[in-house]
Amino acid sequence: MTAITTARGQAAQGRRFLPNIRFARVGWYVLAGVTAVFSVFPFAFMVTGSLKTSGEFLANPFLLPQALTFENFTNLIASNFGRYFLNSIIVTAVGVIGTVVLAILAAYPLSRFKTRLNTPMMLLFLAGIMVPVHVTLIPSYVLTQQLGLYDSLPALFGPFIAFNLPVAVFVLTGFFRQIPESLFDAAKIDGAGHWQLLRNVVIPLSGPAISTVSIITFIFVWNEFVFALVLLSSGENYPIPLGLNAFYGQFRVDIPGLMAALVVATIPSLIFYLAAQERVVAGLAAGALRGE
Repeated sequence: MTAITTARGQAAQGRRFLPNIRFARVGWYVLAGVTAVFSVFPFAFMVTGSLKTSGEFLANPFLLPQALTFENFTNLIASNFGRYFLNSIIVTAVGVIGTVVLAILAAYPLSRFKTRLNTPMMLLFLAGIMVPVHVTLIPSYVLTQQLGLYDSLPALFGPFIAFNLPVAVFVLTGFFRQIPESLFDAAKIDGAGHWQLLRNVVIPLSGPAISTVSIITFIFVWNEFVFALVLLSSGENYPIPLGLNAFYGQFRVDIPGLMAALVVATIPSLIFYLAAQERVVAGLAAGALRGE
């Protein structure tokens, strides 16, 4: 009888907690919905604004366009925006590939070799994270002038790779250290050297970390403005962040045209992020299955 009474009491108590659980779940859904709206609204506002004329945008900036117009996008084709877009693609591709390759080559010995220089080298890379970018503008300008690279796309390669390298090395070193030692032992039994270990063991298992580093580097390089402003002077070498200044006139700003350029400039970032995010999720899922 006592057991039955206790079971009934627990059931009644559980029913009392159910409304609280449901209320909390509804609250989380509402919070997630509000967050989604605030996250999507700027991009939606940018897209709708790019499909309006200047007069319609100034009259009703927050309403949907009454008649869709693609004139702003056709004007981009007729302008130098294609050149800006190509320059950004070149600089970003070199920056991402260079950062990832150098970071892998630096992170592997830091994670695998046990020497007295490991800690000082890691501290050196961590110190690079703390250096403000703007402090190095004048030295970078002087060095670029001395190397004869001023006002050329290669002038941006070095600074972009150098400032993304510390974070990349830090992330990859921590990930490489988590790879099970048994995998390295099995490869060494088969006669694998360090290059084979790096190519056949470390890199295939480090997809999530490499994708994370690639995303961080891509976003930094694609949106970087200050270095391009200091190290470039010719319009034909401008990347997208500098090219957007062309939409600012002396007396007016072509806001719909600027939004159309921003929409086109945002698409590569979204595509790269979604593709790399799939790689991160797939790598983490594969790691979880291996752990089982």
